[in-house]
Amino acid sequence: MATLGQQRCGGVGAEARRARKAVLPVVCGKSLFSSRPRSPLHKQGVRHAAAVVTAPGPVSQRFAQVAGKVDFKGVHHVALLCSNLERALEFYQGILGLEINPERPHSKLPYRGAWLWIGPEMIHLMELPNPDPLTGRPEHGGRDRHFCVGVASIEPLVEKLEAAGVSYTKSMSGRAALFFRDPDMNCLECVEMESWR
Repeated sequence: MATLGQQRCGGVGAEARRARKAVLPVVCGKSLFSSRPRSPLHKQGVRHAAAVVTAPGPVSQRFAQVAGKVDFKGVHHVALLCSNLERALEFYQGILGLEINPERPHSKLPYRGAWLWIGPEMIHLMELPNPDPLTGRPEHGGRDRHFCVGVASIEPLVEKLEAAGVSYTKSMSGRAALFFRDPDMNCLECVEMESWR
């Protein structure tokens, strides 16, 4: 994969490196694309891992002056991609027992989908192409993107998953939690907890 400098300056090699050095400014001994000082190896064309360009000072100081404190209320919904809405609903309604929120009609959106209650929050199923690979995902969902839902007890969930033939893994931390995937490889975690609202 070409870096930004390679794309702008025509590829790799000594000639392209010289062109990049001429084009990419160095500010206070630091490259525009790195917050670290240029090392002797870097000056010889050996690249380090890319760094994000940041303004001086901690993030909290830089953005504290922009506006007041954001008053977050909680997670409203989690959006999940599905390849087949009926199959996804069979999983979320049929196996997990979630209910559709009829107050959220989907007719205004340019794709099929559904809103399901999961406690006071919702899951928004969207029938859209998934840009992520479905194979090669970690077996244990705790090592993949996932969202976590609190449940009073995981035992009824274990029974439902086993009856439906859905694989799951228990939390490696030893707490009462488990990870499982829907038919589109979206990962969910459920953890035993008291109600927090």
